[in-house]
Amino acid sequence: MPPQGLQRHLPGEVTRQEMIRLRKALRKNLRGKPSLPIPAYGTQEAIALLLTRFAKTAILAIVLLLFLIGGFGSGVLFGYISTTKPVPADLLRSGSETTYLYDAKGEFIAKQTGSQNIDRRYVTYNQVEHTAIANAFIAIEDERYMTHIGIDPKRIASAILSALANGGTPTHGGSTIVQQTVKLVTGDNQVSSQRKIQEWYRAIMLDEQLSKTEIMELYLNLVPMGNSYVGIEAAAEGYFNKSAKDLTLPECAFLAAIPKGPAIYNPRTENGMRNTLRRQQVVLAKMYQLGKISRKDYDDALKTDIVLAPVPEDKAQAKVNSYFVEYVISQVVDRLVEQGLSRNIAYQYVSSGGLHIYTTMEPAVQAALDEAFSKKDLFQKNPSFYEDYPEKPEAGMVVINNKTGAIAGMQGGFGEKTTNLIWNRATDLQRQPGSSIKPLVAYGPALDIGKFVGSSIIQDKEVFFNGPDKPWPTNYDRQYRGPVTFRNALKGSLNVPAVTILKAIGVDTGKRYLKNMGIDWTKDEVGLAAAVGAPQHGVSPLQMAQAYATFPNNGVYRPAYAFTKVVDKDGNVILENTPEEQRIFKPETAFIMNTMLEENLRKSTSAFGMYTDAGKYGPVVNGNKEIISTGGKTGTTDSNVDKWFAGFTHYYTGAVWFGFDNMVKQTAIPEQDWENPVRIWRAVMDKIHINMKDKPFDRPNDIVERKINIYDGLLATPSTPSNQVMTEWYQENSPLIPKQNSGRASIKDDEDSDENGDGSGLFDRILKKLRPGSTRRGDSDSNSGSRSGSDSRLDTDSD
Repeated sequence: MPPQGLQRHLPGEVTRQEMIRLRKALRKNLRGKPSLPIPAYGTQEAIALLLTRFAKTAILAIVLLLFLIGGFGSGVLFGYISTTKPVPADLLRSGSETTYLYDAKGEFIAKQTGSQNIDRRYVTYNQVEHTAIANAFIAIEDERYMTHIGIDPKRIASAILSALANGGTPTHGGSTIVQQTVKLVTGDNQVSSQRKIQEWYRAIMLDEQLSKTEIMELYLNLVPMGNSYVGIEAAAEGYFNKSAKDLTLPECAFLAAIPKGPAIYNPRTENGMRNTLRRQQVVLAKMYQLGKISRKDYDDALKTDIVLAPVPEDKAQAKVNSYFVEYVISQVVDRLVEQGLSRNIAYQYVSSGGLHIYTTMEPAVQAALDEAFSKKDLFQKNPSFYEDYPEKPEAGMVVINNKTGAIAGMQGGFGEKTTNLIWNRATDLQRQPGSSIKPLVAYGPALDIGKFVGSSIIQDKEVFFNGPDKPWPTNYDRQYRGPVTFRNALKGSLNVPAVTILKAIGVDTGKRYLKNMGIDWTKDEVGLAAAVGAPQHGVSPLQMAQAYATFPNNGVYRPAYAFTKVVDKDGNVILENTPEEQRIFKPETAFIMNTMLEENLRKSTSAFGMYTDAGKYGPVVNGNKEIISTGGKTGTTDSNVDKWFAGFTHYYTGAVWFGFDNMVKQTAIPEQDWENPVRIWRAVMDKIHINMKDKPFDRPNDIVERKINIYDGLLATPSTPSNQVMTEWYQENSPLIPKQNSGRASIKDDEDSDENGDGSGLFDRILKKLRPGSTRRGDSDSNSGSRSGSDSRLDTDSD
């Protein structure tokens, strides 16, 4: 038996004479259709609109015929049904329970108590069954709700016939409350015969799965009620400042009038209020016609004025979630969407479905991030300098546990987070990475495929890779250093060698390596400019952190993740993250890259003499001031708009972006704050490693060492000046290990040779092959697209 609240009929029937008088009174009171803005259609628009309306009618007619014919129609019908995903109704039965989140140690960190995290908006049917709300919706939306099987063939046929009789526009819809619930759950609302058939099938299945009371409860909590209210509880509080359980008959009829078109029946506008009151009268008349209210109830309701409460302000301060918690919730929602839920329903389920979400957040790491991002001096060395700036500098940072690939912590902006669902600079930001991309797209791949070694000589001199009229690329200081080793070119963040290397291995090769590390530029038109971090599409700190973690992980890439598992209220694991991994670089490549990136955090003692901001601040230290093996790379974009630092130890990898949001105008970072991303990174990483011991990066057994002369890449001799000697590492049996001794302190540009296969003359070999007969100018790279080098952003990378 259905619950009493859904079968509330009065003794006797409404007489024919009463209904005639009722209709006349309604016609007199309503005085026309709801007011709508009248669009000014041109001839083409009017024709298109007419065709669209008839097309919809034709689709409905064809769908109806498919049910009536066999053969092809039945085959199509079977195909549509066989691909239909079931409605995940079981997930939504308990939508009023708090969801809890836990850190990596299983300790409670946050809870969700509703979609807005303010108060509960879900209402059970038992709480409102004594009101007229269910019957009001049944009367106006689905009068045979209690007797049909989820779909109402009579109503469907009536809708089609009314559409045919009215030029393609039906006078009423054909969807039952069950069908509407299906659409609200799945979010599938496209206009197609396949979607409609699948909706019918899902409605029938849902009607079998749940009782009419349970379906009504879902519907009452999911139905859009205008002004960002979802469900009758939120609407009752928003419009009348009361709970749904306290609604009167006129208020129930008023609310039931809104879902037909929340924009048209918007009580907060003058026209919308008038439209809603008219439709409220229709709802009341229908309730009386169906015997759900008495004549006295009907008359009294018509005489009752509807008074809206003032637009409500939040009755309680919203609980503000951290950037990490919001990111976790978004990831869980994404996974549920993959399983067939609509995004709205998935978010509601995560927010108030009684789930237990086990995150990867490490309390010590997050505390270090929170502390650093609260220190103004790490963001503004001179705060008074920014008094007239339209914006203040911001930053975003992600820290990843190298062992697992799990996100240990993140911060999406400076200072206290004061509201929910705001821009997270750790994950949402997309900015060009500048030179911080060089190890990932050029140097790492070049070592890995065996085309270069650390002692390979690259000529840092004027080149014309983007056409004969203008040198490109250039270095940040417009100076050239002549022959430099592969290792020193990376340490000095020189643009000419980086582009030369990418040209030698191929842009597609570099992009393929990037894609395998979670940065997909394969569809980006950027060509050689990728070597200096100037794509059309940027990267986030999260992407940079997970890509850089490949180096301390011995060349293995692990996609970052923020939660390990999600458990429902009954203890069932409904989602689980199993760490994945993919080898990107050989272990030998990773080790050699680690030694190169370590040098970026050391002050130079060689004749090369270059070091960057990272070298000024040095490697991570623990609480005893012991050095922790550290590697990393800075990055800067044109005019110092963006500053980056990505770095790692054996334990953790972190990436920082620093700059302005540029919501008002593009703002360059003042020179006094150029070092801030490194300073922020060190503040966080020193805190994380305070109780850790140094652990050098893993060295494969087949790595060999050689002492080389930094000016020619050949073997150092006793006569080589000590400040020109550098240790270089190679994979054993590499054909590029130098065999010839260096007898000179330096090499002039025109004296390069490669007679011994040591790579020392590689640059000129590339030039001769690519530009026969030319010693200076060359063609632009065919794979570079329109941004291969013309962007001035490429010429000013200062690190």
